[in-house]
Amino acid sequence: KQKKTQVSIIFYRIPGLDANTNVTLHARTRLTKKCFYESYSQYQVPASGILDLEKEPSIGGSYIGVEPMGFLWSMEGKADREEDIVRLFHRDVTVPQNIDLKAYAGLWDREPRNKLAAETTIQRMYMAPGVRRIDVRENGLVATLFLPKGNKPFPGVITIFGGYPGLLEYKAALLASNGFAALGLAYYGTDGLPKKLTHTLDLEYFENAVKFMTSHEYVSGAVGIVAICRGGSIALAMAACLKDIRCVVAVNNGLLNFMSDIKYKNELWPAFPLNLVPQKELELRKYFKIPPGEKIENTPSFFPFHTRKDISYLFIGGMDDKCIPTEMYLEETQRLLKIAGHGDYVITRYPKAGHLLEPPYAVHTLSSFQPGHPFNFTLAWGGHKEEHCKAQEEWWIEQLKFLRSKL
Repeated sequence: KQKKTQVSIIFYRIPGLDANTNVTLHARTRLTKKCFYESYSQYQVPASGILDLEKEPSIGGSYIGVEPMGFLWSMEGKADREEDIVRLFHRDVTVPQNIDLKAYAGLWDREPRNKLAAETTIQRMYMAPGVRRIDVRENGLVATLFLPKGNKPFPGVITIFGGYPGLLEYKAALLASNGFAALGLAYYGTDGLPKKLTHTLDLEYFENAVKFMTSHEYVSGAVGIVAICRGGSIALAMAACLKDIRCVVAVNNGLLNFMSDIKYKNELWPAFPLNLVPQKELELRKYFKIPPGEKIENTPSFFPFHTRKDISYLFIGGMDDKCIPTEMYLEETQRLLKIAGHGDYVITRYPKAGHLLEPPYAVHTLSSFQPGHPFNFTLAWGGHKEEHCKAQEEWWIEQLKFLRSKL
């Protein structure tokens, strides 16, 4: 929509500019009262007078080259105090994320000084038109179900996050927007659930989530699990023990149980001892040390997920992960699956990606404050910005193809 000027931005194009001049593109989104994210990029307007972000390269600023969505993924957090910079993810999927986009004549660095040539507000939606959001509070579950528009039933997916407390819905909302019945599942840090990450988890809670989905009239049958980090280790525990799981997408997952004990009926998997030492910026992966000569599958914190040949696996790993020893874990995963004769798995490695692999065009977070016991300090996530953000575009598409083929 047009604002203040007669110039509008449509499909990455800014028409009506002076040919062969320079412009600076500035993107900004407000996250909290104290924290906002922004990017800037510099362009030379071609002879046509139309700046097409799908054709023209940025020549300076937050990113370089032809990057039509660069103004989004290259944004960085800003606040008066560093401790007020919070991690950027969309918290309320029922409303769009607003990004103010302005084009200024000439080149500037960090502070706009020149004539405003055009401006607009982009709304990034997480729920496609027709997607329904339903709170789920039954059988002890704290979850949100997203149902796509269209004729039922739909393939079912459960999303589980890592150590961040509470109920995060944006991945489930996006999956529903792509045709899946998706359940965003919380497991700690909110009303009705344990307050601490270190509280013993009972797999029967997650079993209730699977039963809820498989018995729902809008779900077509056995479900898939999409999980990251601590959620990934929970997903492998589910795969080892529970029925009606058809496939698992594990992103930078823990191969061993960690942070809290997990139990299921008469079995118990103790948390792998990490013995964390709080510091200004902690690299958690350094604490996952297997005793010399011991095989990972013989540790009491290991789930025998590899023996479930009826479950398909997609493992996604960032090789610059500072949180989980992903490179070592993927090597062990491949070894175990080969030993078990498991023939239905894919392992994808992204050489310079870090831990927080998010949906496409999400900003790269090198480190951030991690709330909740036993953390409440800053964790390093790793990754090189450009390569990490490219990996986010690729893994999301690979995940969708995998889920559609298996479900």
